[in-house]
Amino acid sequence: MSGADPHGSARPSAARQLLLDLQWSDQPCLDNFEPGANAMVLQALRDLLAGGDGAERFLYLWGAPASGKTHLLRAACAATQAAGHSAWLLGPHSPPSHWPSLEQVSAAAQRDLLAVDDVHACNAWQQQVLFGLYNAARQSGCRFLAAADRAPAALPLRDDLRTRMAWGLGLALHALDDAAKQRVLARIAAAHGLQLRDDLSRYILDHHARDMGSLVDLLRRLDAYALRRARGVSIPLLKDMLSETIDAPAPGTTPSP
Repeated sequence: MSGADPHGSARPSAARQLLLDLQWSDQPCLDNFEPGANAMVLQALRDLLAGGDGAERFLYLWGAPASGKTHLLRAACAATQAAGHSAWLLGPHSPPSHWPSLEQVSAAAQRDLLAVDDVHACNAWQQQVLFGLYNAARQSGCRFLAAADRAPAALPLRDDLRTRMAWGLGLALHALDDAAKQRVLARIAAAHGLQLRDDLSRYILDHHARDMGSLVDLLRRLDAYALRRARGVSIPLLKDMLSETIDAPAPGTTPSP
């Protein structure tokens, strides 16, 4: 192919430079969640959103950082809103103005969704508000989805709220194996016009941080580096980028002559 890099994919086009001005991330939806060993979790979330008589309306997910919890919560809220219903996505970093009132949740419809991420990190006033919102959701029938880094019984929360988190269906998220991580990286790369060879993705997994957040960030930086160098992504290019990163002077210092 004309203009191809012998060590990687075709050289990036100038049009792809525009992608650097956008958020280089996988837009969360249920269809682009890689289940790996979490097929039961994904199905439980689909069942929660589908509703129906007798369906579980309260779902609690827990797992290690970068296991996919935030992806699933954001995807669930997006799906709820796309269906014309209301969805609140809350977390420890949500300002007070973003938290709904008890009246709003008490008046919510059964297809609406209240989702709370990183429950384990909620502070005292957030726990107090969340306790009331949870009870209001049960009263109105509004669906409730929560995520944290540990099982409900181990949550560092006030006793009554910790008990509430264990009332619904609780499921653990398991880490992806290497094959699943390669599929995720290839799909994210393809979505940004980047052809990721299997040998490069295997090299990345063998030599670098293995959580998905770090892997995607490395891929983003490699894409930007390839664009600046007008080369296709490859193992040699990745080594060049990492070598420059290691050799770069620390912020606020002057390079040696």
